[in-house]
Amino acid sequence: MATTLTPAEWYMKLLSPLSPDIKLDLISKLSESLKEKISAKSVSHSSDFFNTLSGAWEDDIPAEEEIKLIRED
Repeated sequence: MATTLTPAEWYMKLLSPLSPDIKLDLISKLSESLKEKISAKSVSHSSDFFNTLSGAWEDDIPAEEEIKLIRED
């Protein structure tokens, strides 16, 4: 039976192999991000960023053809 991880548990599994220095750096950056005020501009900027990722690779070449081209290179 599979157990569902909470986001915090998932992140802990992901971060556990990192060195103590990297973990401390991440803690510092997370702390700073909590101190910053979220402005409407930063929220819209984040939305714009993710919206630009959607459909970023649009062309008429089928996936199989792309794979073939990559393997040939």
